[in-house]
Amino acid sequence: MMTLELDDETANLINELAAHEHITPVQLLKNLTLVYRNTRQANKHEAPELLTDFAGLLSNSPSFKGDPLAIQQAMRDEWS
Repeated sequence: MMTLELDDETANLINELAAHEHITPVQLLKNLTLVYRNTRQANKHEAPELLTDFAGLLSNSPSFKGDPLAIQQAMRDEWS
């Protein structure tokens, strides 16, 4: 079992939402947690989170098309 300390505004909101759904605040939090977890798992495959996940995406970027030395020089020219 875990005890959470909530500010009054958050506690009132949870109680209000639970009453609206005709469930206990504990069940409301459990339902919301499950929805959050399932949403995170579903979106995990869509958006890369690690730097290594971006490696394949950058090769298709229009910013990296062309001669690498010319791109590097153009980037340096922007700074000066």
